Amino acid sequence: MAKINLRTLAGPALALVLFTLAVRLLIHEASSITWEQFQTGLTGVPPIYLGFAAFLIALNYGLLISYDLLALRYLCRSIPLRRVALVSFLGFTLGNNFGTFLAGAPIRFRFYSRWGLSPSQIVVLISVLGLTFWSGLWFLGGTVLVLVPIQLPPPYTLPFGMRTLGIILLSLAIGYLLVCVFWRKPWPIGKLHLRPPEPGLMAVQASVAAVDLLISATALYLVLPSTSPVPFALVLAAYLAAIAISLISQVPGGLGVLEVILLALLKESVGDSVLASVLIFRTLYYIIPLMFGMATLVIHEIYGGAVEARQAR
Repeated sequence: MAKINLRTLAGPALALVLFTLAVRLLIHEASSITWEQFQTGLTGVPPIYLGFAAFLIALNYGLLISYDLLALRYLCRSIPLRRVALVSFLGFTLGNNFGTFLAGAPIRFRFYSRWGLSPSQIVVLISVLGLTFWSGLWFLGGTVLVLVPIQLPPPYTLPFGMRTLGIILLSLAIGYLLVCVFWRKPWPIGKLHLRPPEPGLMAVQASVAAVDLLISATALYLVLPSTSPVPFALVLAAYLAAIAISLISQVPGGLGVLEVILLALLKESVGDSVLASVLIFRTLYYIIPLMFGMATLVIHEIYGGAVEARQAR
């Protein structure tokens, strides 16, 4: 029992430590940026670029419905698109901010169990969702970081360089591809026995996740100050590295971790005003969708409660 409790607490404790460290580093970096530099970052983005970035992010959240559709296809289950769209939107808007285990998974358990999926099927569905995202990050992130080996500045050190991280990601991608092509036996995971996705489904998984990452990186690129031109490849590499590290840290939404890594990787190219751009991106991609997601959840629950009360009468 003690071992189980220790394992249960280890992940959240590590995430809390890394979040605290990231916030301290972010405060340290922010203290060297003047208000004028921060204001330049806020006002240096043309309104049309902000609008286009917001449009891309809305498009991106629409694309995220494909994650649930692919997982349902793996399970050979069919659910009306409007229902899948609802649970996907709620799961990702809340899960991106509060974490998969605190928000994304409970939302899907709540809704999919109503619609006939068993708890074991929902666990498989959530696993396939994560595998879909990681497959795209492995392929795209590995390729980009190998070709564009950006380096962290001296104050921030990792046990390995970014090119090494790219090689690791690309190795995982190739390993996943080989497993899907040649391994047909089910994997025993607890009481579940999961088969690797078919190669065709795996290719669609990686493609959807790669497009997802490309769209969000483009939105970040658009909110960078127009006075500091920087190659898109550099922004893409920095974004993929930041996403990978923030996910490994297990901090919900990568809060603090994502900002610190992007600030460290882009500050030299973009300048001190990059902090404002990163905060704009956080607002557009995380906070505003979260507000829409919470409003949608409240409205749906009120409407559902009214329908149930009417049926009871």
